[in-house]
Order: sequence, then C-alpha cells, then structure tokens
Amino acid sequence: MKRKKNRVPVIIVALLGALSFWLIINSKKGTIKETLRDFAVEDTAAITKIFLADKSNKSITLERQPSGTWLVNGKFIARRDAIQTLLYTIKKVDVKELVGKKAQDAIVMRLSGSSVKCEIYQGDKLVKAYYVGTETQDQTGTYMILIDPETMKPSAKPFVTYIPGFEGYLTTRYFTTEKGWRDISVFNYHPDFIKSIRLEIPFDPALGYEVTVKGTNDYEVKSFKDQKPVANMDTLAVKQYLAYFQNLNFEAFEDQLTEQQMDSVRRSQPVNILTVTDKDGKSSTVKFFAKQPKTPGQKDVNGNEIPFDQERMNALLNDSKDLVIVQYYVFGKVMPPVQYFQKRKP
Repeated sequence: MKRKKNRVPVIIVALLGALSFWLIINSKKGTIKETLRDFAVEDTAAITKIFLADKSNKSITLERQPSGTWLVNGKFIARRDAIQTLLYTIKKVDVKELVGKKAQDAIVMRLSGSSVKCEIYQGDKLVKAYYVGTETQDQTGTYMILIDPETMKPSAKPFVTYIPGFEGYLTTRYFTTEKGWRDISVFNYHPDFIKSIRLEIPFDPALGYEVTVKGTNDYEVKSFKDQKPVANMDTLAVKQYLAYFQNLNFEAFEDQLTEQQMDSVRRSQPVNILTVTDKDGKSSTVKFFAKQPKTPGQKDVNGNEIPFDQERMNALLNDSKDLVIVQYYVFGKVMPPVQYFQKRKP
C-alpha cells in the first residue's frame, strides 16, 4: 500500500513537468511567431524612404518629398501608381504560413541567391527590413524572411506571405529597374493652369498654331506661319483641346534601338514640336519623330511599302534627355491641324 501511495506524487510531478515543458515550448513558439511574422508597416504615411536592392547589385532609393511626390534615386519623379502599390503592399503584407522544416534550408538558400532586400525608413530610423523572394509553386504566396534592423542579420525562419483577399504573389512589386520606377507622364495639365500651347509642324508650317488662354472663356488661336488669328474660332473646340492635356503618358522608354540609332533620331527632323506653357511661365517642349516600322518591308493593302510605324512615334522629352515611345491613339488628339479650331459649316 505504501508503494502505491508513493507512486501518486511521482505521477503528479511527472505530469506537471510535462505540462510545464509543453507550456514553455508553446510560449516560445508564440514568441517566435510574433517576432518573425511582423512584415507589415502600419503607418505608411510616415514612411520617408524605401531602399530596394537585388542580388545583381541593382538598387533603387525612393524618397518622399515635402510636396508628397516621390523621387527615384534623387533624380526623377516616381510613378504614382507604382508607389501606391508598394505602400499598399508594405501595409497589408501578412504571413500565410511558416515554411515547413524540411523545406526551410532550401528556401533560405533560394532567398540568398535570388531576392530583393527591402529597407523601410521613417525619418532616419530603419523601421523594417526583409528579403523578398520568389513565388510559391501555386503562385499564391511569396517567400520572405525578416532582417533584424539592429544587426541587419536575416532570421533563420522563412515565411510564405500574401495579402488577404489578393490572389497572386508580391515579388514583382519590389523591382529594381530605375526606368521602371520613373514617372511616364509627358503632359499632365489641368486646363485652368495652361497659359498657352504651341504646335510646330516643320514639314508644313501652315498647319501649326498657338493657342493662348487670355481669360475665363477667352481664347485666341493664331496660325503659326502668319501669326493671324483663326477666323470663326470654335470656343468649344478650344476648351476640349485644353482638356486633352491631362494624363498624357508615354508607352515605354525606347530600349529597342542602339545608342547610335537613338542619336540618329535625335538629329533628324521632328514631325511635330509641342510646347505647353503654364500660368507660372514654365514651359515643357516635346519633339515627336516618325518611328521605324516593327517589320521592315511591310506593305499596305495597295502593295506599297510602309515607311513608318502606323501606331507609334518616338518622342524626345525632359530637355531632350529621354527618347520614348508614344501611341498615335493617345497623342493624335493634341496635334490636330489648325483647321480643328474653326467652326464647321452647317
């Protein structure tokens, strides 16, 4: 009987020990879970800088300006849509699951070879840093691993991350090409802020003109060649024309030509030269050039060879520094002949 009585305390002690061990382990797991899964930055309005760097030594620095715009590498205005998407991702990114133990080493190796480091600053303080890897096999998650902001050493625990409610992966939002981050605006003027617009057509100067805003609903259109006001001017046509200068974007940077070919385009005669001056007196001039056809030797329905691309042009902007591709569909409406501003006869 004494032996049975002695067994009871031993069993109780053993059970209490096992329970304590389980609580300690799960407590540690909970701590690990909390410290390693916190990728998101809630207050994105306080973010002042984002640094992105890939494994091929390409890097991007995005900095918020006092005006609210963002600069790319301290030189160019950043694309608003890309910035908004990145900030949204930084705020909403969450953990879907911890990478399984068997796959952890392989995923860590993959992240060490192919990933983008993201550093997020509020003022001068680094508030978050992590590596962004590739997508999961089902393409609904993204491998990420946190970096300790103090030691800048990565964690040993990779996670699969996602944005709740979004089907897809996040890798492509953390890109490191400078041109990809740059603003694609050519013209973006509210009609109320336009002072004048001048269109020069070197091949036929008689078709060019200058539109001047003299006051509220008070406009003047002059022929560029003889500087005479357009007779029977259509005020509604002028208003519509001014409204076209909002959100006019180029399609892409011209990367298909060699540097020598781009220099040849710059030296050639432009088809059109468009200058917009705002009410502060600041002017923006863009030169448009005929673009070589995608398929040399292509012919029209009559069997004649097509000399130029029928859908796209080249444009030279930013003080002639950047050669880009624009679409006729987008820019044709801001380069009509002077007759556009004359009232049609009934």
